[in-house]
Amino acid sequence: LYPALLPFIQEYAKQNKLDIAVQEGTCGTSAKALKDKIADIAGFCCPPSENDRLTGIKFHTLGIGSLALMVNPKNPVNNLTFNQVQKIFQGSIFRWSDVNGSKKMIQVLGRLHCKQRPGHWRLILDNEDLFSPRMSEVSTIPDMISEIANNPATIGYETLMMSDHYKSKGEIKALSIDSIAPTDDKKLLSGEYPLYRTFNVTTWESKPNIEAQKLVKYFIEQIKNVESKYAIVSVQELRAAGWKFKDDEIIGEPK
Repeated sequence: LYPALLPFIQEYAKQNKLDIAVQEGTCGTSAKALKDKIADIAGFCCPPSENDRLTGIKFHTLGIGSLALMVNPKNPVNNLTFNQVQKIFQGSIFRWSDVNGSKKMIQVLGRLHCKQRPGHWRLILDNEDLFSPRMSEVSTIPDMISEIANNPATIGYETLMMSDHYKSKGEIKALSIDSIAPTDDKKLLSGEYPLYRTFNVTTWESKPNIEAQKLVKYFIEQIKNVESKYAIVSVQELRAAGWKFKDDEIIGEPK
């Protein structure tokens, strides 16, 4: 979320003659900053857990972004069914030849971050215990991309936004799921593309910072204008497509 919002923050600060301190981090970084009460606004790439819902905190959804399955460009496979995806990550499909690929063993990569939060990798398999014991875990997004770029047998996952942000780590290829590309925003909006991340920011409702609330309102208004390379489907599009909201926060997919 950081690379997509930074240009908006810089423009808003310039227009309003404000000094805004910004720190890049993870959902965990944001959660700790809120708990320690050292952040006026925090960003999350996953829906909040109950532990994130501190007294006085309000979540605002800015949009969603496809979580893409990624392989090495040398891999001849371009499409998997969602059932095949689940079996690969479970370990019951373990050769690429079982999905019209090479004879190589499939090397599954995972980054099981934000284990207390719903969404993200849980949309592949809901519990970490369901993943293959042969899966290799990586700790960072750059590591995920680098591993895939350097090994034709690997499969992993990441958002299109972060794949572009760390493209210097190597070339990777996004797969279609059930013949739907992760770049197909219409299918993501309709709920037909199954994997995505939810992008939220927070404000304090108790002892509110007026300038912070104005900035979040600016985010919500401007997110529809975000550069296409960040691959964010905006909150305005989600509302128009029938996604379910409670106040500013997304709580469900369209029927």
